[in-house]
Amino acid sequence: MNQKGFTLIELLVALAVGGVLLIGLVLSIQQLLVGTDRTNSQVVAVTDASNAANRIREDLLMAQSTDLTDGNPVPQSSVTLAWTDQTRFGSSNPTSHDSSYVLSGTNLRRTYDGTLSIVGRTITSLGFTQNGRVINVVITATGSGIAKKSETLRFSVHMRPEIIE
Repeated sequence: MNQKGFTLIELLVALAVGGVLLIGLVLSIQQLLVGTDRTNSQVVAVTDASNAANRIREDLLMAQSTDLTDGNPVPQSSVTLAWTDQTRFGSSNPTSHDSSYVLSGTNLRRTYDGTLSIVGRTITSLGFTQNGRVINVVITATGSGIAKKSETLRFSVHMRPEIIE
């Protein structure tokens, strides 16, 4: 008698091969999604930390004084900077400016001459220390998503000297 069909062993082998292929496919898709999420999180963290650092650096380069305690090794999480602008065209009166940075939750808030703006939305820590005319800054930003990535930027800026008249 000639019967057509598959034997039990052939079906089991086909199921085993199909299962291995399916598991490989699912793991590849999962790895792709997690890798993309991790990369997106890192890009968000790097971009946010860089943007905040650039804004702080601009103000620090203009600053002539701060509210930091000189030589204190413990970083402060906020800072107020002040400077006088001597370059106003056609005016003999110098203009005073101030800016302050405060971390509120994960928002880095900048107040410049009374105007509030947010310069970073994923900042998780911020630290300022002063040693003479050198201000050291450490900013950490953490991206969102499943695979959260953190990025830390460290930099130093030399403040300009105070003008003595």
